[in-house]
Amino acid sequence: MAQGGFGRTFLAEDEYKPSKPRCVIKQFYPQAGNSALKAAKLFHQEALRLEKLGKHPQIPELLAHFEQDNYLYIVQEFIDGQNLAQELAESGAFPEVEIRHLLAELLPVLQFIHTGKVIHRDIKPENIIRRRLPPSHLCTQEESLLKLPPYLKGVRGSFVLVDFGAAKYATPATLAKTGTTIGSAGYAAPEQIFGKAVFASDIYSLGVTCIHLLTQLEPFDLYDVLESGFVWRHYLVNNPVSEQLANVLTKMVQSAVRQRYQSAQEVMQDLLMPDTIGKTKMALPVSGTFNLANTASQQSLQQANSRVASAKLSLISTITGHSGTVYAIAFSPDGQILASGSADKTIKLWQLKMAWEIRTLGGWFSKHSDAVRAVAFSPNGKILASGSDDKTIKLWNVRNGQHFCTLSGHSDAVSAVAFSPNSKILATSSADKTIKLWDVQTWHQLYTLTGHSDTVIAVAFSPNGKTIATSSADKTVRLWDVRTGEVFSTITSHSWLVDSVAFSPNGQIIASGSADKMVRLWDVYTGQQLGSLKGHLNGVSCVAFSSDGQILASGSWDNSIKLWNVSTGKHLCEFRGHLNGVSCVVFSPDGRTLASGSWDNSIKIWRVITTLNHL
Repeated sequence: MAQGGFGRTFLAEDEYKPSKPRCVIKQFYPQAGNSALKAAKLFHQEALRLEKLGKHPQIPELLAHFEQDNYLYIVQEFIDGQNLAQELAESGAFPEVEIRHLLAELLPVLQFIHTGKVIHRDIKPENIIRRRLPPSHLCTQEESLLKLPPYLKGVRGSFVLVDFGAAKYATPATLAKTGTTIGSAGYAAPEQIFGKAVFASDIYSLGVTCIHLLTQLEPFDLYDVLESGFVWRHYLVNNPVSEQLANVLTKMVQSAVRQRYQSAQEVMQDLLMPDTIGKTKMALPVSGTFNLANTASQQSLQQANSRVASAKLSLISTITGHSGTVYAIAFSPDGQILASGSADKTIKLWQLKMAWEIRTLGGWFSKHSDAVRAVAFSPNGKILASGSDDKTIKLWNVRNGQHFCTLSGHSDAVSAVAFSPNSKILATSSADKTIKLWDVQTWHQLYTLTGHSDTVIAVAFSPNGKTIATSSADKTVRLWDVRTGEVFSTITSHSWLVDSVAFSPNGQIIASGSADKMVRLWDVYTGQQLGSLKGHLNGVSCVAFSSDGQILASGSWDNSIKLWNVSTGKHLCEFRGHLNGVSCVVFSPDGRTLASGSWDNSIKIWRVITTLNHL
């Protein structure tokens, strides 16, 4: 139980649901000296705001709001995790990579609530919780034993914005009127202190929050009255940040509203496109090298991933059964089943433990009429999507193998399929030069992304589901905003068609493999090339990150599979078990197994054996 001036907060269990999930109960309980009317109004406001904002995954869901025995109650979703004030006290200052992650997660939330005409008015570290991931997604045992700080762990939870008790519904009338002084000292924007909060006030508070997390100093200690602004850069001696991020944060915390960012979208644009600030220039890629940029972001990645000293592959089994090239493979989310698509027009499901075939999908009337180029499981493992040269996408019930839907719309072969992490969208790419997004609930087409000038070969969602990466025969990789369908970055350094693209598990790096024999790594935030991996004797057909982001696997037309250390670019090992080119590689969800498909019509299952450095 927690108690404050206006009420008490309880952690409870919902006895009416079978799983008895935990929830939070807020009870209005005014103390002497406080305005009961004001407190009751704020309590009602919070309920209305939570109800209005609906079920955004990064805002606590309102479960109930009622009055009983002269008390007011709000019941809402319990967010399991630490707030950022607790995390800062436990782990120390946040590096740039983590601040960028925070902004990438929270700016879209601000854009969402501002679009709904709501100003939060109390953004601070205590009101941002990092949702704790379920046990299956926690860091590895080695990370736990090493007691690595949070920003060095491979997988982190999503940030959730809580406490809408101070939120304000912004209409032209309310914005023109001087309101109540509300917010937290040090984090509230100057205009908010005078009762004139605007949408940009939340931008200011988020900027101050980031500065506090970078410096570990309270906002009051960072503000210089003589300079009429924050002098936080002086306190980054042991935690440097790039000039680009510094400029973004400085603009977020301008005292004058007109000199500040006016929307979260503006901040996102400057973070993703550094040249718009006029300070940071994109580094030119250097062929055949691997030198991480000398920034705080990349230094953190390098520290996080340097634990892999060596790795090798041990062949577990060879699966045969297809009569044509195996173009695509995918692990089920639980790692128990492997799906494969082939030039023989079939899709097969395999039980991995015994390496036997479960079933071949599709009867005479439901199967594809041409080569199957792509397969993907939905995040819950219940649906399998397949794409074919017959220009269609088919959806299958994994449990019984039944076909239940065919999506038509592409005018040429379908080359890739990918589900969004939240299972709401299916993305498909095609030789017709387009990418299409489909609503998973209705299977209706949402919209078509156009811009590539040749076949779109591969498509991948970022871990947060907000970005799509595509690669094409036009030699480019493009990044798209899922919400708007707009391209915000184009990568053009490959000299031949780009066969594959993949996001690292933390969403910070993109890997691309090309017919030019190169694997290249890119910083998602800046578009800067981090390095190029050279060693294949022929085109690189596929790339895949391990679940912890430490290893990258690449397959090539030269019949080989190579493993690379992501942070150093070191070539860890090479295997040539296939009799023909390697068409696809994929890691199991736990990262311990690698599957590969080939033009030799076979699938090979490999055990990944790593040796770790002792830090």
